[in-house]
Amino acid sequence: MPQSEFSGNETEKVIYEESPLPPDEAVEPGINHPGLSVTVATAPEQSAAGQPKQQFGGGIIRAAMIISLGNILTRIFGLARESVLAGIAGTAAVATAFSFADNVLTIFFDLLVSGAISSALIPVLSRYAAHTEPEKRKEFWHIVNTLMTLGLIFLLVVVGILQIFTTPLATFMTQGQPEILGLTEGLIRIILFGIIFLGVSSIMMATLQALQRFAWTALSLSARNASVVIIALLFSQGGVWSMVIGVLVGTLMLVVLQAPGLKDMPFRPSLDWRHPAIREILRLYMPIFLGLMVTSTVLIIDRALAGTVNDHAVAAMRYATTLQQFTLGLVGSAISIAILPTLSRQAANVNLTEYRQTLMSGLKLLMVLILPATIGLLAIALPTISVIFEHGKFDETSRVFTFVALIGYLPGIPAAAADQMLIFSFYARKNTLTPVLVGVVSNLTYLGAALLMIGPLQFGMIGLVLANSLQQVVHMTIMFILLRRVFGGLRGDGLISTIVKALLASLLLGVVAYLTAGLVNARFGQAGFVPNLLAVSVGVAGGGLSYLFALRLLKVTEMTQIWGAVSRKIRG
Repeated sequence: MPQSEFSGNETEKVIYEESPLPPDEAVEPGINHPGLSVTVATAPEQSAAGQPKQQFGGGIIRAAMIISLGNILTRIFGLARESVLAGIAGTAAVATAFSFADNVLTIFFDLLVSGAISSALIPVLSRYAAHTEPEKRKEFWHIVNTLMTLGLIFLLVVVGILQIFTTPLATFMTQGQPEILGLTEGLIRIILFGIIFLGVSSIMMATLQALQRFAWTALSLSARNASVVIIALLFSQGGVWSMVIGVLVGTLMLVVLQAPGLKDMPFRPSLDWRHPAIREILRLYMPIFLGLMVTSTVLIIDRALAGTVNDHAVAAMRYATTLQQFTLGLVGSAISIAILPTLSRQAANVNLTEYRQTLMSGLKLLMVLILPATIGLLAIALPTISVIFEHGKFDETSRVFTFVALIGYLPGIPAAAADQMLIFSFYARKNTLTPVLVGVVSNLTYLGAALLMIGPLQFGMIGLVLANSLQQVVHMTIMFILLRRVFGGLRGDGLISTIVKALLASLLLGVVAYLTAGLVNARFGQAGFVPNLLAVSVGVAGGGLSYLFALRLLKVTEMTQIWGAVSRKIRG
């Protein structure tokens, strides 16, 4: 399905998750590494001109490690949440109804709030948060209070309006399965209230990100998914209704658990919408909003199309997307989020040399991690699906549909990860229009390909999934071409060399993982939780060791940087 820059639902979209540090804890100043001369600094020194002085070193890797740790917990609970849904509903019509409702929450949250986080809120708030003088800090908190107040009022009004249009929306989305119309409509009415909590928590998240506090949000995001799992298990007799209640409680937990990270914020409601920062945020977000209007429309059409393919498609695509997003969340989100504040500060300089070095180093590091993750997921896909989803009402038919959907999504994973960082690179330079225009083109590409795939070509579900991967590749390609024009070319940074080496090592990983997992299945069988868990574990271990050996043999420096950051963190 088409994917936007941020999502409140980790299983349906590309999501950028942040995990801030405790309020008084700063990220350790960077230590220089070969090929990576950037950092994330919390309290920049002041230059003679009063502007924050940039510090450069290995902080981005350490910040990415912190975010990745939070993402790991979040993704684990996210997988558990989807596993619970699979047990409750499998890929049947009931799972489709819940997926439609969850999609509606995601779509409208993306449209109304989440697109502003990386495009407008973080870049603007980061600039104000970089100054530590009392008056500047007071102004920063005034801006945050204004955002909180105006945002809450706006979201309350919007949720009221959306309640009026719930029936026609549910009717359109379920046109392929009218028997679930009533259930879908009821679920949507309840789940829409989650937009309020998601909106408030997103402003808190952006504030913590601007302050570069990397722990509270990780906890809250994990707790959100954990809430869904716990409530769904405790009230399993309620079926998918328990999942919806769990989603609402989870969105509330995002607010509750991020609050301690902002304990130094003096909360004073403000309606100062004329403040220059508020007006700048609105100006930056307007192109994003218009672009997301197109994206949201395409997403709704996509859900309706999936419902007409077959009864299993919507839920199977959801479960496959869960595995896809698990991979993206562990790697792409962490590095991109860690690099954005640094890029935002460096983009303000006339000389973009440091900005380019930061971006290219981040892309190389990203490729070293996302390529093996993608190919490894392909190698052990079947036992992985069995371990996570195959229980309760999730049967062999559901397993096959989910596997087919995952195969179609895999080509888009590296493209989506790289695209995420490229989008952030434009946001850092306060250019929100270009990614939006490219997004419109890629969404239209998806829509045309999807209609062709399920129409004349009759590819069914796999056609929709392949169209999504094509969308990701098209968006990334256009963004990279435009980025090259900014710098007049990108030669001499070693990106292509790193990609080739990482790809070769990843192919070795894939072969080793597939063979070792296959040997375990051949010995203990392909049915049952324990044999498949053993196959996944052996496949990951064997493939991972072979990949590290290949990287060392090929002399890929980015892995040396990662191990250096890990060892320093352990020693610290």
